[in-house]
Amino acid sequence: MHELALSQSIVDLVLGCTRTEGIRTVTRVVVEIGAAAGVDPTALQFCFDVVVEETVAHGAEPVIAAVLLRARFRNCLHEFEPIGMLAPCPACGRLGAHLLQGRELRVKSFDGE
Repeated sequence: MHELALSQSIVDLVLGCTRTEGIRTVTRVVVEIGAAAGVDPTALQFCFDVVVEETVAHGAEPVIAAVLLRARFRNCLHEFEPIGMLAPCPACGRLGAHLLQGRELRVKSFDGE
């Protein structure tokens, strides 16, 4: 379960920021996860709750924001939101999409006092 390691990295990043900014309590952490990131949001949320124990982020609400796939096709340059990684272009019918978004995994923001 790599979500545990990812959760630990997210919490480490947030805790590093809290030390730098003098924040004593984290109440909410917003994480963006792309549809093609290979991360199970439910498992990440569960692991987050375990990892924040005994830190200034204990009890913080993990908010998972989904990032949809967005692709551009190399042949016709048409952009759209494919339903999967191997979806054909709706304009020209060919394969060969270049993924513009959907692989993200990032801490967008966090709230604290």
